[in-house]
Amino acid sequence: MKKFDEEKRFKLICAIIMTILAIIAIAPFVLMISASITEENTLIAEGYRFFPKKISFDAYKYLWAKRETIGRAYALSIFVTVVGTAANVIITSLFAYPLSRKDFKFRNGFAFFIFFTMLFNGGMTASYIIWTQIFHIKNSIWALLLPNYLMSGMNVLMVRNYYTSSIPQDILEAARIDGATEMRIYRSVILPLSKPVIITIAVFAGMAYWNDWSNAMYYITNQKLYGINAYLNNLQNNIKLLTMQSSLTEGQNLQGLKLPTVGARMAIAMIAVLPVMVVFPFIQSQLIKGVVIGGVKG
Repeated sequence: MKKFDEEKRFKLICAIIMTILAIIAIAPFVLMISASITEENTLIAEGYRFFPKKISFDAYKYLWAKRETIGRAYALSIFVTVVGTAANVIITSLFAYPLSRKDFKFRNGFAFFIFFTMLFNGGMTASYIIWTQIFHIKNSIWALLLPNYLMSGMNVLMVRNYYTSSIPQDILEAARIDGATEMRIYRSVILPLSKPVIITIAVFAGMAYWNDWSNAMYYITNQKLYGINAYLNNLQNNIKLLTMQSSLTEGQNLQGLKLPTVGARMAIAMIAVLPVMVVFPFIQSQLIKGVVIGGVKG
């Protein structure tokens, strides 16, 4: 009976702690939504509140007036995220497969090389020179796809660990006895059994591509190639300048519309985070499973 009471007390304490942590995690999103619909002068005078004292949708009206440009940036971000994530998953899973094979004699050397790149790199200046002077990706879609996010050393090691610890070698040996090639084993055995870790690295890569604005800042000067986060970051940085203009012309006449500043920042953040909030609940269980199993030392 005493053991049962202790277990019940432990579960209650865990539930209370998790509830507090959940509230702490959700509170910033609630505050962000509240601030984005708060009247500008009230927001400046009284600060952020969880319950807006005076509601105004000026921030969203401003963004809606620029819907054509924002829509183009959204479409570009979706394209870059989908293509970049697919490329990242293919390259990472292919690279991790031979590293998980104990009969591959160079596996330790490649693993060390990957780990080394996680600790050291040439720096931003060297990267910029290589990408712009050798690969000539400036002001092209490749500038949003190739630098920084195409492959992650941490993801490679995590996938390798998953292959080593979660896929029985007997299955691979049976496939080889049946005459399957390594590519057939990878496609028909490895990938179907690696769904959790594949989803995990896809989420990591997708989040990186979706949230990226630094590649655009370094390699893009044509604003038509701005993704949503790069565009909204640029808009936020220049919003005070925009408030001093009597009219803005991006296919819309905004003269007479009061341009918000503080509220617009919150509306911008809300627009940027919305797709992540929608997608995450559907892949949460697979993500957790992939991180836990892939993090086991192989």
